[in-house]
Parts: sequence; structure tokens; C-alpha cells
Amino acid sequence: MTGTDETGTTVPDDAERIPDTRPRPTPLWALLSRWLTRLEAWLRSHGGTPLRYGIRAVWVTIAAIAAFLLVGPVINPPLSLDDITESASTATETWIARDFDADYTISRDADGRLHADVVETITAFFPDDVDESGIERILATQYEGHDLAPRGLEVEIDGTSVEPDVRSTADRLHIELDTGERLRGDHEFVIRYRLSDLAYTATDDVTGGPVDLLEWSVFGPSWPQAFSALNVSVTLPDELDELLVRQPFGGVAWTLVSGADWLDREDDSPAGQNVYAFSVDQNMPPYSLSWFRMVFPEGTFTMPPPTPLFILQTFGPLIPLGILLLTLPFSLAARAVAWSDARGRPWYVAQYAPPKNVSAAQAAQIMRRPRTRELALALAALADSSRSRRPEALAAVGRAAHRTGRVGDRFRARTAYFFDRARHAQIADGFRRIPRGFVRDGFIAAPLALTLVQLATIRQLSHQETLAVIWWPGLFALVSFVISAIVLGIALSARPLTRKGALARQHLLGVEAYADQTSMLDRVTIDDALLPYAVVTADPRDAGRSIVALVDRELGEGASRRGWRTGDFLSWPRLILRAAAVLIVAGAIAMVALVPNPYERVSTYDRYDFESRGTLYVQVDSAEVEAHISSDGDRPRIDATLRFGIEFDEDSRRVPQFAVPVMNAIDGQDLGLVVDDVSIDGESVPFEVTENLDVSTITTVMGDVRVGEAEAVVTYAYTSPAVIGEGSPVSGEQGHPVDRIRWAGLLDGWESGWTHPSAPDPVTISVRIDDSVSDRALSSGWLREDPDTAEEARDWKDSSYAFGTLDDELGAPEYLTEVEYGTLVESRDSADAGVVHTMTVTEGEYGYPTRSTYSDLGVLLEFPEGTWAGPDAEARDAQAFAWALPIIVVTSTAGLAILIGVIAVGRSLLRGRRMTQGTLRDVFWWLGPAAAIAASIVCVWATGDMPASWVEGAIMLWAAGLGVIAAITSWVVVRPPAPAAPPSASKRPQNRKRPRR
Repeated sequence: MTGTDETGTTVPDDAERIPDTRPRPTPLWALLSRWLTRLEAWLRSHGGTPLRYGIRAVWVTIAAIAAFLLVGPVINPPLSLDDITESASTATETWIARDFDADYTISRDADGRLHADVVETITAFFPDDVDESGIERILATQYEGHDLAPRGLEVEIDGTSVEPDVRSTADRLHIELDTGERLRGDHEFVIRYRLSDLAYTATDDVTGGPVDLLEWSVFGPSWPQAFSALNVSVTLPDELDELLVRQPFGGVAWTLVSGADWLDREDDSPAGQNVYAFSVDQNMPPYSLSWFRMVFPEGTFTMPPPTPLFILQTFGPLIPLGILLLTLPFSLAARAVAWSDARGRPWYVAQYAPPKNVSAAQAAQIMRRPRTRELALALAALADSSRSRRPEALAAVGRAAHRTGRVGDRFRARTAYFFDRARHAQIADGFRRIPRGFVRDGFIAAPLALTLVQLATIRQLSHQETLAVIWWPGLFALVSFVISAIVLGIALSARPLTRKGALARQHLLGVEAYADQTSMLDRVTIDDALLPYAVVTADPRDAGRSIVALVDRELGEGASRRGWRTGDFLSWPRLILRAAAVLIVAGAIAMVALVPNPYERVSTYDRYDFESRGTLYVQVDSAEVEAHISSDGDRPRIDATLRFGIEFDEDSRRVPQFAVPVMNAIDGQDLGLVVDDVSIDGESVPFEVTENLDVSTITTVMGDVRVGEAEAVVTYAYTSPAVIGEGSPVSGEQGHPVDRIRWAGLLDGWESGWTHPSAPDPVTISVRIDDSVSDRALSSGWLREDPDTAEEARDWKDSSYAFGTLDDELGAPEYLTEVEYGTLVESRDSADAGVVHTMTVTEGEYGYPTRSTYSDLGVLLEFPEGTWAGPDAEARDAQAFAWALPIIVVTSTAGLAILIGVIAVGRSLLRGRRMTQGTLRDVFWWLGPAAAIAASIVCVWATGDMPASWVEGAIMLWAAGLGVIAAITSWVVVRPPAPAAPPSASKRPQNRKRPRR
């Protein structure tokens, strides 16, 4: 006994039933979907349509508020420079603080918590034309995540205790000190209170280690009054004073004007107490700042838990993003389970007849098979074609079969599938449905509203001090857009199958099973009514080959091959060509982002532009540099000691630090720099070594403040100082490779590189060279650059003045005195198995006598190639290649663009401008412009900081410019074919006779 359903599916009782097994959702997806289903049911049972519109209104309101915050005014914006400067002109329109005295007594309780007892004495002057009856003092109640818990508030006005009017906000305490009558002249206001937990854990900006930091603003969150005198004192008990990492620091500032100093213990401090104080005795405008800073070791104070407000400020900017992230798995779960296709039967059977009322186009949409859709439609059109049009329809089937399943047809097939009318008619035909309800509304509204909230939060907080634990606004916005797009795409594109669609799908699966069981594609005739549906579910490439064979059987071998490659079909050459174009541009961008610019302008004094701002407070008065060049077999070594007479500034605003630059590589060859020790006045101090290209900077990292004169000693060694280079004229091997030992005791710029007015005087360079080294040398002497080796100064080569010839080479001319020229003394002394060469230089009115060396202050020794182990020719070649790489990239890519442009012009002259789609047109439209874009990107990057006189810049600019012109030319001279003109209506013959009536 058999039966059929609404799709025409035959269901024989004795048929072999094939289980319709679908992947079971994961437990997580099932759980999330179950929650969503219950939420949908609960919402529908508690309000229905009115509730649905109400929830929509809530989302619209949230989005509207977010849009206002995004494009409207900034809430509570910080004072701008104009606001602050304009307030100075209106300082006399309200009361003025003649004196502001603030006394802080710091203590630590048994639990380790910090407390500060504060007494503020404000002598306020009220002008006659000011209508004021008191003052307002604003205190912070939240600070760095701590609740300061102001308490013990006592107020006096002119010696009389009063009850203040206190008003609290989220993070401030407003204290109104009102007398109830208009005030004139001077009045004294005294405020006493206690604050707790002012210290917080921070990173020491000097050592980089964790510390407990007490940094407090004396005036608090707002101080819109001018003042004429300020006195601040901070009292510490002995137990806390002994723990101070360094001296306390305090100061005052207004806009760009500031003054600060390290604080010393007051001589009249009470026993067991240590008072640190500073004063300002000058008029200061409104909105001035005053602060003090004390640094304690980590763990000195017990830190309280963060306040809820701080947690909100810290993680608040992440809340919209977090909610968006939360919607993503729920939307995926809804798509996988709640919005999944309806169930048909638990099984299906092989079907040998087409489904009823399901076209081939609908079948492709139901089965989601874009790659076989065109072939199925062509076969369906063949079945409907007349006898006269059959050859044309067969040829169309053959062309479609050749394209089906090929890589180049993917984009074309998917585009046609997406815009097919049958896709959008599935809803009306009853095969698919659009989910409706509260959940879908939420997945549509939430991404839109929350993205606006995220952007508004970023915009508002960008004007405030950043407290967020992570603050990457650009990344936040990008992630929000991506997640919103995914969730919206899931919600808007969900089109699950209905029961009718599920049964139609099972019928088509039955057709697929029948085709597999009978090898239908190998045996069928091309007119079989089931063939379009069998093609839909078959492997695209296999189906294409089978149909090609059927078409060729009827039309003749190879008849279907003519014209099957359409203009929008991407053959392998076209795919490779377009991928190459994209990769060329991507490679240029990657090069700019990842490769150091070899042409970056580095001036002489950039080596002395130290990262540590503490070096600005150290001057160098003298320098004595010693080196010992020795060897152990075929491995040379340099041990160097640098002694500097320095002076620490007494008025420094940071902990003074000393720094000195030394070479770490030459021509890309590592010298094996090892820094042994740095000491100040014989005491070893911590230091750090930072690298910048071929220079390492040795910088002290002292935690304590030093003042006055001191001696800094730096010891280091080069374990591989020999490098390969080009021989100098004095070596006798000019232009040939030699082994070199180039030691720079002081790098070029030492004369004025340290903090102004540093001018080391005297400067002594002493180098001891063992006989085992000097006996192998072709030449040796004091380092210099030789102007005779090149026309451009940047190309001058290293050379040397032979030891013992400095007086002849650099001695003072007869027309200058030693006072004007300076002094230069060279000496030679014997040492154990070696010789010591010494040079001492003093400054004259016109500079140092060594200024004409144009180089570092040191020595150069040259040896026959292969004398030493350590020279790295590959590293030198790699650096030379890195130098040439931008020129190679720009000229090659620009040359490619120019070549393509020339070919495009030639082709247009010979065969016209019109060209159909294909590989050659992709060369003109894709490869040429991509090469020009890549050349332009690298050119702009490479020449951005290049001196205008460099020939490399001219080469790259000309090449990139011509490449861009050639690419534009390719676009202009090669155009797509003109659209075919519609056939014109035939004219009526003039001599046609009228028919007789």
C-alpha cells in the first residue's frame, strides 16, 4: 500500500526508510535556547503585543539617549585652558583667599590603614562689591578606588564654632560655611576633618616597581578662588618617615606655569614627628593646583577594598561591550535550536519522481545549493523549450555545466543565488518562515542600541581622566560593530524551514538517495524530468561533468565548450592575478607596519635624547675614558671604563638620573656589549640598558634624590668588537674588505649632547692596545671621518689619524691662541706587553680641537680580512639589503605599473579602448593600480623623514609618481565594452501597396 503527501512524496509501506538524522545541538546551545524559549513564553503570557511595543520603546529610548550623548554636549567636561585663563580676569568678582594653610598629620593604625587629620585655615577677603555670606569647600570622598570616609568635621568662623551645611554627591562632599549675613573684609574659616586610605598601590615612575603612593591635591576637586599665600605642612611619625623611599615632593601649578621642590624635614619638628612643609608667597589665579607626593614601599599600608563607584568607573566602559558579547552566544543558540528548521518525518525514502509544486529554483533555495542552481535552472529551461530552440537551450545547459563546481564560479553563483526571486518568495510559498517575537526583537534592538551606548560612553569618557581597567576606545568600537553585525545578521537572516519546507527537503533528499542508488547521472537522458532536482543535490563538479557528457552526446564532442567562460567567471589566472594584486598592497602595508625605516633621520644629538626625564637634571663637567684592547687567540676584547664628573641639579622636579650612550653594533654586526657596573661616588646603583638601532643607552635607575657634584663610573666590555668593513685609505686596502676594531669612547655629539650647559672639560681618552693586537694591524690611530672619500657628508668613510700625529693634524693654527682654539695633548706610554695612547682635549672659545674629526671620539684599527673571529659578513649584507629594500620595492612595483600602463596604451592604439572582461583586462585594472598603490605606500613611508638632498628620495618619488600616472592611464585607455544597442524597429517599405478591400 502506498500514499503521498502534499509535496507528492511517495511513501510505500515496504520501502527502505532512511533515517533523517540531524546533528543534535550541543548541551550549551540547548540550554541557552531553552532559556530563550521560556523567556519568550513568559513575556507573551504577561503582556503580549502591548508589552512588545513597550519593550521596543525602551530600546528606542536607550538608543535616543545614547545618540544624544554621542553627538550632544559632553557632560561635566574638564576645564579647558580658555576656561582657566578667563577665570583669572574675574578673580575679584568673588572672595579671595589671602592665606590658605593646610596641615596634614599622617598616621597608621593597628590594622595598617592610613589616616590623615587635616586642619585647613582660610583667611578670606570679601570685597565691598561682592554679595557673599560665606564660602564653600569641596572635598573628595572617592580617590583611586578608596572610600576616604570624611568624618570628624568641625568648622569655625572667626573663632566661633558653627554647624556647616553638608551635602554629599557620588564622589564629593560640599561644605557650606555660611554666616547668614553679607561679609566685608577679612574673615577666618577653620575646617577640621579626618580622611582615610589616601595612599594607593601604584608603579614607581623612577624604578618601575610597585609602591604605596600618597599623592594628594591640597585644594581638592575644585578651587575656583585666587589666593595670595599658601602654606602646606605634612607631619609623619618616625615609623613612617623611616620607610620613605625618597624625599617627599610638593609644589603648585597653574596652566603651564609651575614650581615644585623636594621637601626637607623641618628643623623644629617635634620629637617623634617629622614635618615637611612648603610655602608659596605670591598671588595665584583661580583653579591653581597644589599637591604633595610621598612614596612608601609596597605593603606599608593596608589597602581597603575598591568602592562600588570605582568598580563602576573601572568596568563601566566595558558593560555595553560585555552585554553585546553575551548576546552573541544566545543568538547563535537561537539560530541553532529555537530558529532551526521544522521537523519533517523521522525518515525519508528514495524518490524517483519530482516533488509537486516545487520548481528547480525553489529546490536550490530549500537545499541551500547555490553552486548547482544555474545548472538546474538551465535543465528546467531545456525541458520547457520548443523544438526550434532546443539546440540553443542545450548549448546553454552545456555552458552552465562547464561552469558548475569550478572555483571561479563561486562568487558568481552565490551572487545569483542570493538575488534570485525564488529566495525571497520562499516565505510567500510557505517553505520558510520569519521568526517573530520578543527574543528576535531583542536581538535586533540590542545590538543597535548597545553599540550607540558603547560609542557614547567612549566619547564621553574620552574627555575625562581614564579610570577604565582597559581603555582601547578604537578596539571597543571595532569589536562593538563586529558583534552587532553578527547578531543582527543572525536575527535578520533567520529563515527556518516550515513543516512544508521540511517535507520538500526530505523529498529532495529522497531524489538524491535515488540518484546515488541508481547512478542516475551516468545513465539518465537529458530530458528526464527528475534530472534538474538530482543535479541540485549532487556534487557540483560531478554534476557538471555528467551533464557536459550528455550535451556533447547530443550536440557533438566539444560543442558545449564554446563561450562557457562568461565575463564574470573568474578563471584560475584571473584568481591568481587578483590575489597577487591584493597581496602586493597588503605586503606594502605590512612592510610599513613591521619593518624599521632605514632612512629615518637620526641627528647627531638624537643619541643624547634620553628617555628618562630625570637626565635633564644632570650636567656633565668632565670625562675620562679608558679602554683596554686585548685578545684571546683569534677573539679580541675591549674593556672600557668611563668616568664622568657630574652635577645633580638641586632644583630637579624628578629624581636625577645619569645616562651615557655607547655603540652596540656596527653595520648590523653585534659587538657583544656587556655592561658590568654603574656607580655614583663609588656606590653601585641600579641601571637599565635600552637599545635604539645601533646605540645602547646606559641609564641609572636610582630611587633616591641626589644633589651636588658626584663622580659617575660606567664599566662595560665588548666581547666581539671585530667587524668586517671597507678598508680606509690609510690601511692600504681602500675599497677592499678588512677586519676592523672601531671603538668609540664618546659618541659624536658629546660636546653638547648632555643637558645644557654641559661641556665636558677636560676630556681624556686613553686606550691600551696589547702587542698581540697591534702587531697584526694594517693601520691604527685616532678615529675620524675622511671628507676625501665621498662628496656627500653622509657618505664619508671612517679613517684614522695615526697615533702620534694629532699635533700635526689637529694642532692649533698660528693665528689662534690656546684660549680660542683649545688644547690637544697626545702622549704615548709603554705598558706590560702593550702601549697606552692618551689624548686630552680642552675646550676653547671656538669649540674643541677635535671638532674636525667629524666623528666619535675613539680609535680605529684595521686588519687583513680573516684576522679575527667574530666579523659577520652576512649581517653586514643584511643591513645593506635593508637599506636598499625600500628602493627595490618602490622601483620594482612602480616599474611594473609603468610597464602595464605602456602595454595598455599600445593595446588601445592597436585594437581600440574597449575590452571585454578577462585576464588581460584584470592586468590593466587590478595589477597595475595595485602595484602603483604599493609603490606609493612604501614611497611615502620611506621618504617621510628623508632629507631632501638624498638621491634615494628623488628616485623613489619619481618612480612612484610615474607608476601612479601609468595606473591612471591604464584605467582611462581600457574601458569595458559599450552596451549593445537595442534593435531598431524596421521601417515600413515606401512602395508597399495597400491590400484591396
